[in-house]
Amino acid sequence: MELKNKAIMASMGLAGFSLLLIALMLWLFPLQFENQLEAIYSGRQLIVISGSDAYAPGVILFLVVLLLFSIKATFYLIRHQQPSVQGQRFVKTFSIALLISFAFVFLGNYLINSYLESEAADNGYQPCPASALLFARVTYSVWTLNPSLCYDTDVRHIVQRGGWNESKDVEQMLQRREKQQQARRQFLLQEEQIKQQRAAKTQ
Repeated sequence: MELKNKAIMASMGLAGFSLLLIALMLWLFPLQFENQLEAIYSGRQLIVISGSDAYAPGVILFLVVLLLFSIKATFYLIRHQQPSVQGQRFVKTFSIALLISFAFVFLGNYLINSYLESEAADNGYQPCPASALLFARVTYSVWTLNPSLCYDTDVRHIVQRGGWNESKDVEQMLQRREKQQQARRQFLLQEEQIKQQRAAKTQ
């Protein structure tokens, strides 16, 4: 009896844990996916696509199956004293469902990443070589409108973890750089005009 009670408590604990993770992932995944699409359509010179976020739908499905398994197991343990043929069928059915949902984790990841990469390419982005940026973060890929940025020293100092803010920091850095270059060109132009004016006066 004590063993049965422990099994019931374990099954209920697994159900509660699964429900908590499902709620958390249902909250986080839409935000992450929206951030991915926002970056792709932003027009920023450099963006980061996270491949790990695409696992979420498959994981959610897996957890839903696990939650149903836990709930069913709890009711079965409460109602039956000993294993039965019906119980064996129940375990077999849910084991197959768990395997299928587990396979969908990787299938969903592939489909979502393919979609994001296709959208990035359609918006003019090209992937940086894996060895150029974030080479230690295997689930992240860097995409850019200007391939030379993949090897830019300043960009490399900013893009280290693959966070959303890093893409925006790179854009701000490039804007500051452009302003500095414009100011330098303006300064050189004024210097040239002054030289020409002095040359005209001496003639």
